[in-house]
Amino acid sequence: MKSLIKKFASIIFLISAASFWSGCKETCPGVNFTDNTPPVDTTVVLDTTLNSQLKNVLLEEYTGVRCVNCPQGHAVAAGILNAYAEGRVVNVAIHTGNLAHAYTGISNYDFITTQGDDIAALVGPVGFFPSADINRKYFTTQGSRILDKTLWAGKVAAEILDTMPKVQMGLVKLYDDVSRILNLKVQLQYTEEVTVNNNLSVMLIESGMIDPQLDQPGIDTFYVHRHALRGMMTPSVGLPIGGSKIPNHPLLISLPDFTIPASWNADSVHIVTFVTDTDSLNVLQVIDKTLK
Repeated sequence: MKSLIKKFASIIFLISAASFWSGCKETCPGVNFTDNTPPVDTTVVLDTTLNSQLKNVLLEEYTGVRCVNCPQGHAVAAGILNAYAEGRVVNVAIHTGNLAHAYTGISNYDFITTQGDDIAALVGPVGFFPSADINRKYFTTQGSRILDKTLWAGKVAAEILDTMPKVQMGLVKLYDDVSRILNLKVQLQYTEEVTVNNNLSVMLIESGMIDPQLDQPGIDTFYVHRHALRGMMTPSVGLPIGGSKIPNHPLLISLPDFTIPASWNADSVHIVTFVTDTDSLNVLQVIDKTLK
């Protein structure tokens, strides 16, 4: 009898566990990778369409809705983006710090994210606004990664040489408009052997939100916010990239499904994906693709 009871209990446990995982899949909040390393498929074939991909530049702009000079930074970033072919410079507006808090009673959005705060702490400290990092690179002439807006254009120009990146990147994405679930895989193709640790980061940014912003001479309640960081599909510092980082051995990394919140305009969401050197923090490559 005891044996039968044990068998029955085991069957109930297995059924319950199967039911939990089939219902949860990878869309449940707080799903983490085991050992913090995403699954890597090394059986994929090379994507020859990536062969012509040049090294792009990431401009992470630190800003806030209560920062009176930040609209000047937005204008500088927009001018840099317009100076290059689409996708060569990728702008992410990270709202962080005391000047980023929403206005009580008049703001429809809160642009502050825990990931943005984490990134500012990792790359910074960010001591003034507006400011930005360029490819998260440490510039010895400034003694910092955080740069004044007067330096952005020159540093971008120095970084955006028409050279092949150490890693070329592509996305395999599937977005369902009804469920609002994004299924994403990232293909990495190293063009030279990389022996240091690399991390993969995937950001979701949104443009076109009309919300208050402090400007001259006061609060502009019809200000159009662009490229705002809204969330991430990876931890703030990225996910460790497993597998051999050598030419002709592509890696396909699967991420947990992500549900786009109902408050986001899916038509205006972009996926910003980049690879960093874990030690130096330098960005090896970045790409910007639309969600839909």
